[in-house]
Amino acid sequence: MIDFAFNKDDEMDFNVIEKVPEGLEIHAAPYQDAAIASYYNTLDDDDKKKLVEDLEGSDFVDLDETLSEAAVQEQEQILVAEERIDLGEKYYKNLIEFGVPDAYEWTKIHWGMKGYAMDTSVDEDKLEISFMTAGKGVRALMYKLYEKAGIPFVYRYTDNEFTEYGEIVFSENGISENDVDGSWVKETFSDKQ
Repeated sequence: MIDFAFNKDDEMDFNVIEKVPEGLEIHAAPYQDAAIASYYNTLDDDDKKKLVEDLEGSDFVDLDETLSEAAVQEQEQILVAEERIDLGEKYYKNLIEFGVPDAYEWTKIHWGMKGYAMDTSVDEDKLEISFMTAGKGVRALMYKLYEKAGIPFVYRYTDNEFTEYGEIVFSENGISENDVDGSWVKETFSDKQ
C-alpha cells in the first residue's frame, strides 16, 4: 500500500487514488465573483451573454453579485490587474469544464472532504498506516483506493468530534462496513487529537 498510495515525501497521497484534474490547482479566493466580473468586462456582448447563460444555476457563483460587481467596475472605470482578469477567466473555464471553480470545491465533491492527508505515519510492526484529514473520514476515497489497488485492508475512521465513525473491511471476500462501539473509537483515536 505504501508503494501504491504514498508520494515521494512519504505522505498518503489522495491524488494517487483520484487525481485532482489539471487546471483546478488554483486556490479558492474570497473575491471569485469579482474576478469573474473583471473577466466579464473584457468580453464582447455575445460572449457576455454566453457567460451569463453558462453560469445560470451554478452553485458556486452568485451571478447577481458577479453582474453587479461588473457594472460597478465598468461604471467607475476601475482598472483591474491582468492577473485578476486571468483568474476570473480561469474560474469561469473551470466551472464550465469541471462544474467547480477550484481544487477545494472539487475535493469536497470527489473525496468527500476538503484538502489532503496530513501527518501520515507508518507502524511497520502493526502493519498500520495512519493519517489525518480536515474534519472527517474519507470513506468514498477508500472505496476508490481498494478498487484501484486491489490490496486488502481495514479502514477505521472518525471525525473530529467522534460522532461519525466506523470500520470498513476490504478483502478478497468482499467489502463489509462494521458498526463499532463509541468507546472503542475514543480509545483508538485518542492519541490523534
